[in-house]
Amino acid sequence: MRRRTTLAALAPLALALPLLGCSAVQNALDCANTAVVIADSAGDLQQAVSDGAENPAEITESLDRIDRNLDKIGESTGDSDLGKVVDDLQKAVDNVRAAADKGETPDVTPVLDAADELTKVCTPN
Repeated sequence: MRRRTTLAALAPLALALPLLGCSAVQNALDCANTAVVIADSAGDLQQAVSDGAENPAEITESLDRIDRNLDKIGESTGDSDLGKVVDDLQKAVDNVRAAADKGETPDVTPVLDAADELTKVCTPN
């Protein structure tokens, strides 16, 4: 369900592409693609937390995937709105990781919310 929502949110990007310059197009596509990957990873994280008792390594793998993509998008942006969303998502990921490391059941809602916000920021108005 979340993936369908993410893909629907990115549809306006395709319509806006002719209005943007080449560099802006590439940045918008990179942002949108990374947002989709992060949204998928956040969904995987939610599933991993649900299954956490069976395989806690899945939580770590999902968090690592999100971290790698946050690093990628964080390095390529000068946009303050995007930078704030990336920071918020990183804090949420760090909190989930800390809870998981303590053996607690983490609350992934802030990660999911921040991933949704990232999708919105990466989608042209």
